[in-house]
Amino acid sequence: MGSEIRRSQLISPFGPGSIYVDKHGVPTVICGLDYWFKHYADDTVKDNTKLQEICSINEPRLQSLLRIPELREPPTYTTNSQVDELTKVMVQGHRFPRWYVNSLDRRLARFNLETRKISAKGIWKPVRFMAVCSHGHLADFPWKSWVGCECTGESGLKLNDGGGGDLSSIRVHCENCNKSETLRGALRAGSEETFSGLAGRGIACGGERPWLGEGGRDYVCEAQLTGVLVNQSNVYFPNTISSIYLPPTESEKDVSEIIEVLVSSDWAVTKAKVYLDMGDDDVFYDKLRKLLSDNGLECSNETILRAYNALSDGNKTPNDRSVCASDSELLAFRRAEYNTIRNEVPEDLSSELRVVTTEVDESLSGYISRVNLVERLRETRVFCGFDRLERQPIDLGAMPGKALNQLFRHPPNELHKQWLPAVKNYGEGIYIELNEDSIQQWLDQNSDALKSRYDEAFVLRMSSEEILLPPRNNCDWRWGAKYQLVHTLSHILINQVVFDCGYSSASLKERLFISNDEDNPMSGFLVYTASGDSEGSLGGLVNLARREMFFDTLSKALNKAVWCSADPVCSENFSSKGSRLVNKAACHACALLPETACETINNGLDRAAVVGLPEDPSLGYFGSFLSK
Repeated sequence: MGSEIRRSQLISPFGPGSIYVDKHGVPTVICGLDYWFKHYADDTVKDNTKLQEICSINEPRLQSLLRIPELREPPTYTTNSQVDELTKVMVQGHRFPRWYVNSLDRRLARFNLETRKISAKGIWKPVRFMAVCSHGHLADFPWKSWVGCECTGESGLKLNDGGGGDLSSIRVHCENCNKSETLRGALRAGSEETFSGLAGRGIACGGERPWLGEGGRDYVCEAQLTGVLVNQSNVYFPNTISSIYLPPTESEKDVSEIIEVLVSSDWAVTKAKVYLDMGDDDVFYDKLRKLLSDNGLECSNETILRAYNALSDGNKTPNDRSVCASDSELLAFRRAEYNTIRNEVPEDLSSELRVVTTEVDESLSGYISRVNLVERLRETRVFCGFDRLERQPIDLGAMPGKALNQLFRHPPNELHKQWLPAVKNYGEGIYIELNEDSIQQWLDQNSDALKSRYDEAFVLRMSSEEILLPPRNNCDWRWGAKYQLVHTLSHILINQVVFDCGYSSASLKERLFISNDEDNPMSGFLVYTASGDSEGSLGGLVNLARREMFFDTLSKALNKAVWCSADPVCSENFSSKGSRLVNKAACHACALLPETACETINNGLDRAAVVGLPEDPSLGYFGSFLSK
């Protein structure tokens, strides 16, 4: 099917398994990775070394985190590429839902996934309904089962729309057995206590996966099948993880070169492993040393073992970055970026990350300890599966197997053939770090009020949200208050930056670095923009971080946040707010951002932590600054 989707959209929101509706109103399910890199003329998979090299992305930290050997960019479709391997290479999609209704006589007809053109008398339009389950399966709406029709074949069904405002005005009718039923209750979701509308009639999920083609059925599924609309927002939640490129350390460079050789020679590594399992370490090292020597690498047994252990875990590179015992795996991943971006990164060290430190205005030094200009950065975003009906935290322990089983009809067994789709974006940003001593002083001075505002139940909800990157322990009110402070300040600043730099709020993103670890705390955030253009962005954001401009920008942001047009309702502390009940004083008039800009989908926000309350300005971290 000839639809145009930007390459970055194939990571989110239109990754494999999603429904894309083209300009003609035809819904299409984006196919799994078996169907990517196909040639338009003959439907043959372009699986060659040249194509893989062109589309391969080197992001060692992400590959290590997900234990995946390779990341690949989606191909760009072109009819006349300078590189023959990329000419007419596409990402395939199938028509879905398969049921269409004739606008003249309201007959229902079912087509195959691969049907490219539908030609018949009258105008055939796709139905608006389908079915999903919480395990990620996707199916056509079970019209016959809903009606209770037991006729053979699929002819005789009609879908009549009475033009009413609810589903009771839409009726399915079988002309053969004369059974009919309205769609009332068909879209009712189930829970642990109640059945969904479909499950209540005994209609079970068949484990269908149409993005993997005809016959891509999964195991028999025990989750409840739920009727949904094609364009319903909870049909598809892409799971993505992003990283900021960091220049590798010297030891990482050495080991990465070794792993590249081992990945491409997995059969030789498998044979060498036999000797290691038998306890003959000398033969194991000799065989691998000869393999590496043939590729121009000379290294010690210790380096070989480090590379082999990293590869055995599915990692393409080891992680030499410092971590803390209290950090979760994702928080440790974020800490590596924190340790790099908070310091200067000169241009001669890396062409893909450049950080320049600048002085903080004296009047702000008691509140903010660092403001860095991130003149250039590279963000890599990888797609690692999806959820339906409700977003679930990404299970890193199940990677990459869970993602490969969901995205491939035939998941590759060989390590060097395993890959996930990703996209690179270049941009710029501002890194801001709050004064840690001042934060601790603020927490001590307002301990009673903050402990009451962020009570045990509230902090427990915060710590249960994996998207907030909570630590393994120490999730007390001090961590909760600190998180609310740093995160809300990021939002308040972004809301002001859009007026000063020319970017829209949807073009900006945040990256939070928050930890309450006693020895290695983090209290910073990165506001950045990134696009698919290799030249990055225009420089307006970085310019705002310069000393002479940052003071004015931050001052205006804080003063605007003091009063919300929804006050006093917004700042009242009667109950928790937000989709996860982890917000306090935050609404669309003051602190919320477009969901693409906030990494927690607008969770974990409280304006009072930054500027205080109308009746108690001193409660805010910047309360004394605003009173001057």
